[in-house]
Amino acid sequence: MVDYCAPADLYAHGLPRGALANPARLAASVDVDSNAIALDLHGFAADDPITFRAEAGGSLPAPLEAGVTYYAIPVTDGAFSVAAAASGAAIDLTTAGERVLVIGRLPLAAACAWASRLIDDMCPAHLVPFTEPVPEIVRMTAAELAAGKVLAISGNASESLSAIVDAAAKRLERWAKGVPISGANATAPVQLAASASLPYRDPRGWNRFGGL
Repeated sequence: MVDYCAPADLYAHGLPRGALANPARLAASVDVDSNAIALDLHGFAADDPITFRAEAGGSLPAPLEAGVTYYAIPVTDGAFSVAAAASGAAIDLTTAGERVLVIGRLPLAAACAWASRLIDDMCPAHLVPFTEPVPEIVRMTAAELAAGKVLAISGNASESLSAIVDAAAKRLERWAKGVPISGANATAPVQLAASASLPYRDPRGWNRFGGL
């Protein structure tokens, strides 16, 4: 399925360079049975470098150490394990730790995918999923939604994510009202017109549909 924007589009549509700091994010939990660290929309790809530290009064899961580079092993969109070396096996975590901070790349690609699927829900069924070339207003809106998501994750958002989503929905609703139902992404209409190929009268002179 096509994503309606790419990470570069976030900057092309108004996100200032340097606006996305790369802060530490607080892990939701650590599961020692599966060696998985829960972090919503982490966006890590295999072997992405990650470091950890603990907030004041917290502790890291053993045997992880602060400042040491580990390598991501994605489990789900909201959980990952880490290896000591690229393409290595998951480290066996023996304690869960507390208030664990995760430092890694911001999830730009994951935010683009999230924004694209959200737009699928916002637009009329006859328009989605969009295909290339994606309409510019859709690309711009997806980029703004993705930027809002990442700014919210990084703690640098100037407005709430729900406000950004509401504004995007209203814009797309107005735009979609002017899109022909037979647009490039629309389902082909069913031909409902009656055939007029038969003669109006039969050979005996009677009207085809009865009467004289």
